[in-house]
Amino acid sequence: MGQPLDNQDEFVDIARPLLRNYENKVRLLKGYLCPADTRIQNFLDSHLKELGDPVPRLPENTLVLDRPGLGRILSLPYKGASFTSPYLHSYSVSQGILHNPVSDRRTTKGVFHIVEGGFPVPADKQAVPKRAFASLLNAALNPPADTLTLPLQ
Repeated sequence: MGQPLDNQDEFVDIARPLLRNYENKVRLLKGYLCPADTRIQNFLDSHLKELGDPVPRLPENTLVLDRPGLGRILSLPYKGASFTSPYLHSYSVSQGILHNPVSDRRTTKGVFHIVEGGFPVPADKQAVPKRAFASLLNAALNPPADTLTLPLQ
């Protein structure tokens, strides 16, 4: 996935053929979305086509965590108890990993927004234009590079 490798590590020597195999699979599957993502992308294409702008595309190259516990392993550096970035502080606690966003504004109360089009918007919700939804989705699917850091130190 484009992460640098420490060529001095004996693990890399053992894993190199597996990594080459993975790279070939990624190359062969370029442009492929799994069936669920294909249905979502088809919905986005049909729902947002009237805007005239390019429709946000779901990512093709994703990190698949295929075993339980991999998310926990990747949340902290190897043999580390914490990880800090400009956006997040993560700590090991007895129940697992605690992730504290720097600017956490989530709340259970407030105004909920639903994009226009489709089903009627309930009276206790606010409708937002499709263009606002498309812009937010595009920003979410194309985050700044510094937010993609994994704690691999």
